[in-house]
Amino acid sequence: MSASARTLRLLLGDQLNATHSWFDDVDEEVVYVLMEVRSEATYVKHHIQKIVAFFLAMRAFAEGRKKDGHRVHYLRLDDADNRPSITENVKWLLAEYGAERYEYQLPDEWRLDEELAAFAESLDLETAVVDSEHFLS
Repeated sequence: MSASARTLRLLLGDQLNATHSWFDDVDEEVVYVLMEVRSEATYVKHHIQKIVAFFLAMRAFAEGRKKDGHRVHYLRLDDADNRPSITENVKWLLAEYGAERYEYQLPDEWRLDEELAAFAESLDLETAVVDSEHFLS
């Protein structure tokens, strides 16, 4: 079992913003989660180089946040613990860390927005959704 954390924060592959307000302060009670999930890489046809570039960017971002002192849980595509979907991984990690709160940034894609909103609604714990801070308006 991983050391406990009060809050689990999900970051998607297109939300790699090191200047996001989430990273203003280092908090040992917060774990940032990034994951490579087969269903997200294959739900539509993508060039393999695009997928590799996304995964490499995510890995570099995760390492950068660790170097900044943040707690990061990164799931690689071939990790034995990696589940088939984002929500299954989050559900497992919430239990793994004993988290009391789940937060995520607004996805840019409607499909994921609907999925993550429904998932957050189904949880029996405190949840929050925040802006990705990618755009000015």
